[in-house]
Amino acid sequence: MIKLILLIFIICFTFVANASHTNVSVPAPEKSIFQLQGDSIDSVHAAMKEGKISCVQLVKAYLVRIKTYDLSLSRGAPINAFVALNPNIMSEATSLDQYYQRRGHFKGPLHCIPIVVKDNIDTEDSPSTSGSLSMLGSQPTSNAFLVQKIRDAGGIIIGKGSMDEFASGMSGISSKSGRVGNAIDPNQNPGGSSAGVAAAVAANFAVAGIGTDNSGSVRIPAAFNGVDGIRPSTGLISNSGIFPRENSDGVAGVIARNIKDLAITLSVIAKTPNPNDSKTLTIPHRVLTYMPYLNSNAFKGKRIGVITSVGGKKTFDMNNQPVMKIFKQTFAKLRKLGAILINIQLPKFNSDRQYNAAGEVEDINHYLSSFPSTRQTFRDICTSDRTQTFGGVKGCLDHIQDTPPKNGTRYKGVLAMFAKNLTYVRGIMQKHQLTAMLMPLNAEGGPSYDIKRVNTWRAAVSSNSGLPAITIIGGYTHSKLAMPVGLELIGRMYGEAKLISLAYAYEIHYPKHPFPKLPLPHKLSVLSPMSIPQINNFWTVIGSNSYNQFLKQAKEQMITPEQFAELVRNQKATLLKNKALMHKHV
Repeated sequence: MIKLILLIFIICFTFVANASHTNVSVPAPEKSIFQLQGDSIDSVHAAMKEGKISCVQLVKAYLVRIKTYDLSLSRGAPINAFVALNPNIMSEATSLDQYYQRRGHFKGPLHCIPIVVKDNIDTEDSPSTSGSLSMLGSQPTSNAFLVQKIRDAGGIIIGKGSMDEFASGMSGISSKSGRVGNAIDPNQNPGGSSAGVAAAVAANFAVAGIGTDNSGSVRIPAAFNGVDGIRPSTGLISNSGIFPRENSDGVAGVIARNIKDLAITLSVIAKTPNPNDSKTLTIPHRVLTYMPYLNSNAFKGKRIGVITSVGGKKTFDMNNQPVMKIFKQTFAKLRKLGAILINIQLPKFNSDRQYNAAGEVEDINHYLSSFPSTRQTFRDICTSDRTQTFGGVKGCLDHIQDTPPKNGTRYKGVLAMFAKNLTYVRGIMQKHQLTAMLMPLNAEGGPSYDIKRVNTWRAAVSSNSGLPAITIIGGYTHSKLAMPVGLELIGRMYGEAKLISLAYAYEIHYPKHPFPKLPLPHKLSVLSPMSIPQINNFWTVIGSNSYNQFLKQAKEQMITPEQFAELVRNQKATLLKNKALMHKHV
């Protein structure tokens, strides 16, 4: 009974599951010592300055929220956004409280802000498995460069986000986690491969998150979950400490519930080059902070190119009338904000991604040998027989054999293709005097499992040129649960500041729909009494069972919402049964 009272008391202080970009005030019970002010960096910091909440209290509230809702089956399938929680999170929160008490100011712009990072990004206190059971227990000895920047700025890594295994997919399916659910409707596609990060941010399990993007892996899940995501220019953020799948075009990007939080977080991880990462040393100009670019009138007089086709592939489905209506409404909104829209085509753009993995075998071998990883080579991953991404052991070994080597003809050809695309798009933008370009992320409109209709894969303008891109929500479907319809703004090289400015202006004038409130459970979550190591182990068991039951012998990486809900339900029942037996014997 005491535990139940404590749980209800703490839940009262947690953020509501609401991704609207106004401050959300949560009514506090009588005799409460603080009241959360909202769901943004500013509102959290304001509450701390006013003495309404400490870092320890904030982190406890987030942990209770995750325990309560992450594996809840009240809406069908669970969200299942995490691979693992940070076991040191409470000591970090205590340290930040002590810092603030001693010095009277925050450690940095992310002071005590809970950040979720994708499972392929190294943290020295949690394993990095890249969503694969084959990498279970693989513990890096240092933080990724960007993670260190977050921690230097006072940010707290709350946990590692679930992802498509080895970042191969757009559905949030892996042998490490099983299935990720969309935060708005967990029975729908969360997008991928940064599925868990986007779902965690959207469900308010974290204030912001860091994913990685090759062919849409930040932008797609951000749009599918109704939040903001940015794929920065290649080289702006260091890839050091990130599992190097398709390292030729992979970048880390920010996911947040509003553009201001995205701008603050991007400023932290992008303002400093990594002296040990050559890609970051050639940036002509670095923006130290994107905050001055938050301009509500940014579209006024700006020429925006609406991309109607890329390499002969149409980006809009004119036959899909409901979705086209939303897109046309978006165009009208932009014109109302002062934008000048120009239809453009990119007939000579090369969207081919067949050889973008060239060189990854050497990159992965180097990464795995850089610390005492569970697997020391790519071949070790294959022969573990604990990954399905490449089609079992034989398929995985064949992938190694068929992947072009580093600095070979194919590898150099991919880099040349990127450069040619970049020059081509620059010329088009210069010819039409464009500030940015606009195209849909998904021809289906809202979240869909049909990857053939996702335009970041079919028409990879940002990915195959290195240009930055940011998501906006054009509108919402008219289904029972209104699902977001996303578009992306593509900017000039290292033009993140202008993209952020445009996205901010759009968001200020056309705020997103609030998320449906997550229903309170009828009883305590099985996770509630667990310690963080116990929770992390429980998630691993769920992932392992998912692999053995659904993925190991499957031709495609897919688990239905119904299958995964039943698996989690059975695993919860088994846990409760084992606890009952343990108490009986005690």
